[in-house]
Amino acid sequence: MNQTSVGITLNSIKNILPHTHSCLECVLLLKGKLQVEINGDIYHMSPDDIVLINCRDIHSYSAQYNNLAIMLLIEEDFLKSECEEVLNNTFQCNSILQPDSDKLYDIKRLLTRMLLVHMKREEGSDLEFRSLLFRFLVTLMQRFKIENNSPHGKQRQSTASLNHIVDYIHRNYASTITLADTAKQLYLSPQYFSKYFKNKMGTSFLQYLNQVRLEHAVVSLLGTSQPIIKIAMDHGFANAKAFSASFQRQYGKSPGEYRKLYAAPKEKKTSSLEEITSDLQDDLLELVKYMKRHDMDHDIALYSSGAIKLDMTKVSPIHLKKPKKMIYIGHMTDILKAELLEQLKELQRLSFDFIYFESFDLDDIRAEEDHFYSNYIYNQCIHQICELKLTPYVQIDVSRHFKRCQGDLNGYMKRLSCFAGILRSNTSCQAMEQWKFEIACKDPAHLKSFVDFYNSLWKLLKQEEFKVQMGILIPDWALTPGEGHSAFYEALKTLISPACFAGFHAYPHPFPEQDHLRTKQQLEDFYVCRIKTIETSFQAHGLPVPPLYITRWNTLAGSSVAEAGAFFRSALIFDTMMKLCGKVEAIGFPVSTYHIQELEGSNDFGILGLFLLKKIKRPVYFVLEAFNYVSGRLVFYNNNLVAAKEGEDEFHIVIYSPHYMNPLYSVDLYLIEHEIHQITLSLQGLTPGTYRIKRFIFDQGSAGIFNRWSGAGLPDLNDPDVIEYLERVVQPDFYFLEQKIDGECSLHTSLTFNGLVLYIVKKQ
Repeated sequence: MNQTSVGITLNSIKNILPHTHSCLECVLLLKGKLQVEINGDIYHMSPDDIVLINCRDIHSYSAQYNNLAIMLLIEEDFLKSECEEVLNNTFQCNSILQPDSDKLYDIKRLLTRMLLVHMKREEGSDLEFRSLLFRFLVTLMQRFKIENNSPHGKQRQSTASLNHIVDYIHRNYASTITLADTAKQLYLSPQYFSKYFKNKMGTSFLQYLNQVRLEHAVVSLLGTSQPIIKIAMDHGFANAKAFSASFQRQYGKSPGEYRKLYAAPKEKKTSSLEEITSDLQDDLLELVKYMKRHDMDHDIALYSSGAIKLDMTKVSPIHLKKPKKMIYIGHMTDILKAELLEQLKELQRLSFDFIYFESFDLDDIRAEEDHFYSNYIYNQCIHQICELKLTPYVQIDVSRHFKRCQGDLNGYMKRLSCFAGILRSNTSCQAMEQWKFEIACKDPAHLKSFVDFYNSLWKLLKQEEFKVQMGILIPDWALTPGEGHSAFYEALKTLISPACFAGFHAYPHPFPEQDHLRTKQQLEDFYVCRIKTIETSFQAHGLPVPPLYITRWNTLAGSSVAEAGAFFRSALIFDTMMKLCGKVEAIGFPVSTYHIQELEGSNDFGILGLFLLKKIKRPVYFVLEAFNYVSGRLVFYNNNLVAAKEGEDEFHIVIYSPHYMNPLYSVDLYLIEHEIHQITLSLQGLTPGTYRIKRFIFDQGSAGIFNRWSGAGLPDLNDPDVIEYLERVVQPDFYFLEQKIDGECSLHTSLTFNGLVLYIVKKQ
């Protein structure tokens, strides 16, 4: 579609003088306040107000506050060629005059949908946009067309002549236009026309003409190097003096001063409409909030049906080798923070195995001769770790400490030696051999220092008679073929003792500009392929493959806070963990979103944080609850369903619907509706008797903080009452029933986009 004939934008609208044009214009205000004047009538727009401006209507905008609006412009040439019927009619679509929200709902929804399709710019978007546009026009014809004998129609007829004059001024402002000549076009005397124009437009004819001329002249002034006299003459001014006088009154500076101040070095916008073409985070979030607030996902969905039969007597003797769980808190001393400690105690019900410290700086160890302060601090840390029954997994980044110590690691080695003494003196630390020290080298320039440090630490721990496990982090730069890749694995051969384990990070799309090159299958297999690459690299260099730990990872994350908050990912998380069964020893999760954002180098918005803050649970918390239930012998497992038997007559079934796609699409509610599946699950071969069936539903409405928060009116998260409310309501939906089963049972559920359902079926 010709972008010059039809366009839709997410706009911040500033003050715009009265004007008219040949466009059909529609504005939906998402945020802020906006005053619009149409044919002399003033309307004060608030969020969720929509106004349609007919072709040739005289209109202006006045904005005292920041606002955000969807603006659709349909040019007259498009209407002439595609749907002249629309051009020949008049419409009244104005939520201030028509409070009927049901009547306006479809128009608003079509506008948001068109904007999303325009933003995605994927294959077929033009066709989809065109389809939506015609639905928009059909809706106008069917619901908002007015007759010429209606009050509004008569008002339009009364202003038609003035519309013609305003349009004439905008088209001919650069020529010589006089009041007398213009009055003749309406067969009016100059005196009467002058009063008529000022009454309708709120300004005199000459003032309005000069404003129009100045609006166009300032664009040339800032966008070209033309002489001021030429700009004046090209825009209808008699001479440079008249231009300068008018310009001074309008802008408070002479044209020369204004050009010097604003023309360079920054580029001046050429329009009063500021199109949001970059940094869409906040604006996209406002769009998502708007759609959620107004229930634009509650329309009738298109369901696909599928019936699955499971023979519950065919139980495999194989148990899933599930990865252990690792909680990531950053600094070791953070464990003493009251809020974080409360969160860690809450997580004990999820049975975490490791606690991962990525920033092991030991800054609180001050001097070898005085251990009292550091003994107290780190003894408290060790005590809390033991109380929580967690095994420490400590990363030491040689590159980080090399830079902090300006190339001299001796001071840090002394602090490590002091810490070893603290460990020895701590009577509660009885399982030191379980501690894991992961040595990292995140800068290839420090590879030699990495080897030297590893060997020195191994000698230190052996001298102290500690049987800790030492391993390495496979850095991102060593995961792709190249000179650095080979150098890293060759360096591993020079370690004094082979690594007992290896950690690695996994992000499905670390390079957003390349996302469009990845297929859906590549994204689904990303983690498994990453593991195969690591194993192949070890084998190719004649090294044994150590046990692997995925300490930092993510699902598809998007590129903004808005996408991170709105993209529901329960099924993606569960699917990833199932695919990692038997392939990694452990998998890590940040303790909370806010905590991870405070740490250095965090750019993933804490998406996999178990809490938002305090005890407000994120979806991943409930996914881990569901994952814990998949612990018995397998009955069935594929990419969307896993069933396990626990004990004699208890079954745990998880159904999930992972979608590997750009997170921006998650606000495309039309698309999500087409990804809802009606599932019927038939359990056969059950022992006859009375069963208790529990169903937990994890979807956008049941376990999503964003939905609960927006449903409460988007209150301030600093309010303790809000925190308490969210701690209570952010839970999965729960259904319970008891029924007699004579060998077979049917379970029915609607599986939403990236949703997950857990069934617990137990014989009484």
